[in-house]
Amino acid sequence: VGESAAFRRLVDDARRVARRQVTVLLRGETGTGKELVASLIHAESPRRARPCVRFNCAAIPAELAEAELFGHARGAFTGAVAARRGYFAQADGGTLVLDEVGELPLGLQPKILRALQEGEIQPVGAGRVEKVDVRVVASTHRDLRAAVGEGTFREDLYYRLAVVELTVPPLRERREDIPALLEHFRRRYAARFDLADVRFTDALVAALAARAWPGNVRELENAVARMLALSDGGALGVECLARLSGDAPAADAPTGAQGLREEVAGFERALLQRALAASEGNQSEAARRLGVSRMTLLDKLKRHGLR
Repeated sequence: VGESAAFRRLVDDARRVARRQVTVLLRGETGTGKELVASLIHAESPRRARPCVRFNCAAIPAELAEAELFGHARGAFTGAVAARRGYFAQADGGTLVLDEVGELPLGLQPKILRALQEGEIQPVGAGRVEKVDVRVVASTHRDLRAAVGEGTFREDLYYRLAVVELTVPPLRERREDIPALLEHFRRRYAARFDLADVRFTDALVAALAARAWPGNVRELENAVARMLALSDGGALGVECLARLSGDAPAADAPTGAQGLREEVAGFERALLQRALAASEGNQSEAARRLGVSRMTLLDKLKRHGLR
């Protein structure tokens, strides 16, 4: 969503490379919408009828990442009671999105390189090699060139991933897109919260467009979700700004031991709500964003009355 020159240029480039069978590296700050650009590349590609599978490289412990990506044979390790297909095999014929690829363990990177160059994977504990046909779109908020210089990212893997490198601009560099984004998210959450008549005043739109938004589009979406969740509908004005994180009066802060527990619980609840909003209610994706298991997420949602 957006009409700025920076946004239009990004979309045009994404559609252009989508038609080519090349690996794409998406760079940008957290919350800029790299995952949406990856989805656009898949949707505009010849592989659009095949799976688009996402793997968050930052959400899986290093010791489990290999089995998650390449699968494992039965009995490969304690708890492997059955063979399991990994993310590469699940994406066969389609697209594999490697979110936060800069967090890949160094020891796993040569195996990723082999999968990209040779189209071959070897499940953990298996004596066979499998052929896969996968188009990879990787994303990162890190400077991988600097990581190569620091020795934390392989140079050959970087060049294999960055056949085409696209930069997703931060929201502060395309402020003219904010009104359209606000309207887009207003419609989404108005439908979700059954608020048929809710709308933003011009003053509120102007005030929101002037904010810094260090969390970029994701932060903006969460702000809209929060304002509408606390609304009864109708015209929302600048008074709603007090409902956004960091804008509440300091006098409301609790004190004492019980206040500390309440503060921590409130912070955790807000994190859960933001993760669910950013994941559009997908609990597995929310768990990956928070770096916890789905069972842990469900337990926390139940504890905070969110399920």
